[in-house]
Formats: sequence, structure tokens, C-alpha cells
Amino acid sequence: MKAVVLLDFWASPFGQRCRIALAEKGVEYEYREENILGAKSPLLLKSNPVYKKIPVLIHDGKPVCESLIIVQYIDEAWPDRAPLLPADPYARAQARFWADFVDMKFFEYGSRLWKLKGEAQAAAKEEFILILKLLEGELGAKKYFGGDAFGFVDIALAPFVSWFYSYETCAGFSIEEAAPKVAAWGKRCMDRKSVANAVSHPDKIYEMRRERQRRRDTKRAMKSVVLLDFWVSPFGQRCRIALAEKGVEYEYREENISGDKNKSPLLLESNPVYKKIPVLILDGKPVCESLIIVQCIDEAWPDRAPLVPADPYARAQARFWADFVDKKVFDSAKNLLMLKGEAQEAAKEEFIEILRLLEGELGDKKYFGGDAFGFVDIALVPLTTWFYSFETYAGFSVEEAVPKLVAWSKRCLERASVANSVYDPVKVYEYAKTIFG
Repeated sequence: MKAVVLLDFWASPFGQRCRIALAEKGVEYEYREENILGAKSPLLLKSNPVYKKIPVLIHDGKPVCESLIIVQYIDEAWPDRAPLLPADPYARAQARFWADFVDMKFFEYGSRLWKLKGEAQAAAKEEFILILKLLEGELGAKKYFGGDAFGFVDIALAPFVSWFYSYETCAGFSIEEAAPKVAAWGKRCMDRKSVANAVSHPDKIYEMRRERQRRRDTKRAMKSVVLLDFWVSPFGQRCRIALAEKGVEYEYREENISGDKNKSPLLLESNPVYKKIPVLILDGKPVCESLIIVQCIDEAWPDRAPLVPADPYARAQARFWADFVDKKVFDSAKNLLMLKGEAQEAAKEEFIEILRLLEGELGDKKYFGGDAFGFVDIALVPLTTWFYSFETYAGFSVEEAVPKLVAWSKRCLERASVANSVYDPVKVYEYAKTIFG
């Protein structure tokens, strides 16, 4: 590692201050680009444990943090080259005052120009223009803020010149019209090699800012989604399929459903009535019961892959058949696993009759809702991976009894949302044996 190392991020105006100062002093250094949006390097975290931010100047192994402090340090560490701060104590104090003003006012209100909209942005623009005029008043007719010599205040403000285009584009105004002397000063600064080599092109800054704003907007629009579930639960699988159809990212939390004492405090708190999975926690608010959850998912993300029909009658019919699956199919299917002998035979006949009713509703359609995969499909399809268990326990063929329904289930399993949510029938059967023997 070189004697001088700068931990920085390419577009940071604060880091650019340090680069300009080092260039003015003719100091060679090692530049290390930091990922400020992701995992920060161990060296950065070690060197700036207080703020964990760039820039950090490491000189002979000793870290210096905060850009204006770094620039002053550079000036003092190499005092024989191109002084950056005035020698006169009063002039030095004034330079520090205006550099601090840039940090406290200019940067803050400049950021507001792209973060805010409408009246709030208009108010920020007025304040920003006032700040520019105050800086212009301090600059006066001088070449640089310190007079003829490029110095501390210039270094503090110059990196923001490449941000002027972003400010103007976002807020709809002209800095050159508002503060022509500051704009002219900015061009003089850009003529200096130390500045030109340190700052980024205005277009590149604007594109970076737009991308970061897009990410912020996306993150703000994203809902916090947690699903409390159990891997083999067909009820939970309904929710997983619905979330996948909508393209919603979520946190999956596997629950231990073997007795209330083994259930998580979050599950018991989120579903105090039934104490069962699945529970969808949407922005901290729990939603219980799988069919209610699927409808909630459809309504929470209405702009993506509708799951429930728009037509009121079709919607009512979809709810009827989904409810039929809950009230008839599951209870009857469970009897196939629990009963023996004549009782099981009777349950099998009833189960086949229920499947035939569903097959009649399906008819020749691709899905229960027609060409569109939807609510009734989501309600029923997780159960199809249990067909092998039902057949093995009760000694019959679902495909022989209801061939159209089995063909429908195979079509459903071709969908990534379904295939990634349900489990292999043999694995389901192995689980069923642990419960039903």
C-alpha cells in the first residue's frame, strides 16, 4: 500500500475535493473505489468506524475523515506546495466559514431539488437561488473566492459545478441566469487541470442521479412482505403461487406447526384467532386465511397479472368454487388418508364425485377462468401434488376418474409460479406417512 491512499466513490463531490487538493499539491496516491451502495470494504469500516463513509485519506497508515478536514490536512502535511488556505488567520477563518456554508446550505438544498416535487421543490429552488446569490456576493469580482489564488473555498464548491446540469434539469431553471458570476467562476475552475481531472461529466452525474432516484422510488413503492408458512402446506402454497404470479419479492419464514408451544411468537401474535399458517404480513399488518390472502395480494398489486376476474358475476363464481375447494375437497381428501375399510371406500366415492363436479366446472377451458390462470386454479392446484398420496392410500387412479382435471393440473405445473411453489408428489407422500401412518 502506498503512503497515501484515498478511499472514495467516483461521483462523490466530497471525495473530489480531496482529489483536487492532492492534485494541486502534486501528491501521488493510491485511489480505491468504494461501493457506497452495497457492502463497504473492511478497510473503510476500520478507517472510519464513526460514520462509515467516504472519503477517507490514509496517510502513512493513519486515517483522516471528512472532506474539509482532509483538505486542510493535505494543506498542512505538504506545506511547501501550493497553499490551499490563506496564511492570514482572519482570511483563513473566513475561508472555513464559506466552505462550511457550502456543506451546510448548498449541498443540502441542491439535494432537495431532485428529491422534492411540486411546491416543496419550488420552495427549495428559491432557497437554492438565494444561496447562489450569497456565494456570488462573497465571490464579487474576484477570480477565485480567495482572490487570484485558487484555494479552500473553491475546492469546497468546485466539484458541485458538474452537478449544476442535474439541478437545472430537475428543477427547471438556469444557474447562469440566476448567478452568472458563479457560473463564470465554475468555468474558470474547470479550466484547471486539477479540477477537470477530478470531477465527472455533468451527463454522467445526471444519469447516476436518475438511476439512484429510480431505485429510491422503486424501494419506496415496494411493500414489506413476509410469509409465515410451512413447506408442504397447500394453503401456504396458494400464497406463494399468487406472490410469484404478481412478481412480488417477499421474505419466507418456515414455521414449526407441531403444537402451539413450538410456533413462533410472530405467528401467535399475527394470527391469535387460529394460530395457523399461512399468514401474510404486509407492511407490518397481518392477513390470515389463504383465500383471503390471495385476494389481498391481487388487490395490493392491481397492476400486475390479475388473479380474480374483473366482472362481478365471474368474481362471485370464482369465489364460490374456491370456497368449494376449501369446504369439500380438503375434508374429503383428508378422509382418504385417515379412514380404513368401508369408511374409506365411502370417502373415496365422495371424493371422486367432488372431483367430477370440479371437472364439470372446468369443462373444455384451459383454466377455470378460461384462458387466464386465476383464483380457482390457485385454490386447487397445490392439492394436485397430493393426488399420488390419495391414490396410494385409497387404491384408485385420479386420472382415470377425472382425466380433464389431471390434464389441467399438468398445464398448471408448467407454470413457473406453480412448479416453484409445490413439491414432488413422492416427497409429499413421505410426509403424509409421518402424519397418517
